[in-house]
Amino acid sequence: MVQSRDHIEEKYVRKHILIIAILLLTLFGCVHYEEELWLNRDGSGKAKLVLIHRSANENPDEILKKAELNGIHLQSYSIKRNGPNVIYNVQFKFDSIEAFNNVNDQVGNADFWGKITLNKEKGRRITFKRRISLGDQEDVDDFEMLMRSTITDHPTWSYKIHLPWKIISTNAEEANIDRNGRTITWNYDTEQLWNKTEYMTIELEKPFPWLLVVLGGIIGILVIFSLFWLMRIARSSHLLDWMHHKNSDS
Repeated sequence: MVQSRDHIEEKYVRKHILIIAILLLTLFGCVHYEEELWLNRDGSGKAKLVLIHRSANENPDEILKKAELNGIHLQSYSIKRNGPNVIYNVQFKFDSIEAFNNVNDQVGNADFWGKITLNKEKGRRITFKRRISLGDQEDVDDFEMLMRSTITDHPTWSYKIHLPWKIISTNAEEANIDRNGRTITWNYDTEQLWNKTEYMTIELEKPFPWLLVVLGGIIGILVIFSLFWLMRIARSSHLLDWMHHKNSDS
């Protein structure tokens, strides 16, 4: 089948856009990313991150811009340069998972921030999922593979999360799971992550609400005791009335 001229031109433009993107990624280097996340029971939390990016310019304005987002509270940040690399250290609090997701600031094809979902399941179960990706997820051709081979620096993306609930299962390596401390760590080599989407998954369980059971028991006992006491008062009142009527008759 003969391809139309418009279709050929579209493929030509897309390939050149892809070439430019890969060249930029090669020139400016991949992103090294470290994140430590503390999650609260209500979905709020705090984050501490280190981002190392090869760039000719520092960009504090972008950090301050993100700090103005709803539900984001910047606590501290610093920017340092080490040779061609710019090192960002940022700490902030967030009011909800939605607010955290809105910070997403994808650098080129490096979506190290991704997206988090936190869902309530049946019973006391909760599922956590986070998606990250690197590279083009669709058109992978020989030229792109050639350009990829020219990148010799393969930084890592590291994620550590502190959880408020019991860990039931996760796709992290067992050596990176602290069940007593309720922390999990994932490490990704960007060379292996290229043109892939990865997921961090956790199945969690809320503790049994013993406090509510105890409070409910106490309230139940008080109600029963109150009813018993009212019944005794009522009986005493009837007895006094009977004695009064008996004395009157006599």
